[in-house]
Amino acid sequence: MKHKPFVMLMLITCLLTACLPSFADEEKKVAITGNDQMKYDVTSIEVTAGQKVAITISNGGQIPKTAMAHNFVLLKPGTDVTAFATAGMSQPASEYIAPDQADKVIAKTKSVGPGESDTITFTAPAAGTYDYICTFPGHVMAGMRGVLTVK
Repeated sequence: MKHKPFVMLMLITCLLTACLPSFADEEKKVAITGNDQMKYDVTSIEVTAGQKVAITISNGGQIPKTAMAHNFVLLKPGTDVTAFATAGMSQPASEYIAPDQADKVIAKTKSVGPGESDTITFTAPAAGTYDYICTFPGHVMAGMRGVLTVK
C-alpha cells in the first residue's frame, strides 16, 4: 500500500511520455525571403533526421518575376552545385532544373515573383549537410544558397 503513490506516479509519467510527440515529430517551419540582390535572408537551417520540415519561400523584391524569380531547391549530398545550376540555366519550363539533374533534388518550391510565396513540406533526410539553392539563372553564382544541417 505504501508503494501505491509511487506506482501511480510512474504510470502517469509513462502515459504522458507515450502521448507526447517526440522532437522529430514536431514540424520545423522556416520562412525564407529572397531579394533583388539575389540573396536569401536565411542561409542556415538545422533540423533532426526524420523531422517534418515546412519551407516557405517569399520574394521580397520589386523586379518582375521574368527577370528576378526565386525558389528553394534542396540538393542531395555530393551534388556539384555550380554544374547543377549551369545545366538548368536554359530550362525555364522545369524551374531551371535540367531534366538529367532532377534526380539530385530532394525537395523544391516553384519560382515566385515579387509578393508571391510557395511552401513545401518534406521529411528531413539522414544526418548530414545539404545545400539549398535558387536555380534562377545566375542566382547561385551570386551567392543565393544556404545549408540545411540534419542532426
